[in-house]
Amino acid sequence: MLKSLPLPGVPDVVIHDPGLRQLFVAIGEPGLVCSFDSERLEQLQTVETEVGAHTTGWDPIDGCLYVFCPASGGAAVYEEHA
Repeated sequence: MLKSLPLPGVPDVVIHDPGLRQLFVAIGEPGLVCSFDSERLEQLQTVETEVGAHTTGWDPIDGCLYVFCPASGGAAVYEEHA
């Protein structure tokens, strides 16, 4: 094992963008997406979504993370800024 990083819940979806060298981890309970630098193995950011929001999609061209939010019946869009 290279390194173990703590998560604030059980991971539901994991997406890796090799171009950005980032790993996105969606956690439905409590409703978060954590991003990590996959080269340095460091946590970068945690974004609150909503409880139960764990199905995600990543658009590497536009740098957008789509999080489907079942409680509100919509989707949240987050943009990655360098």
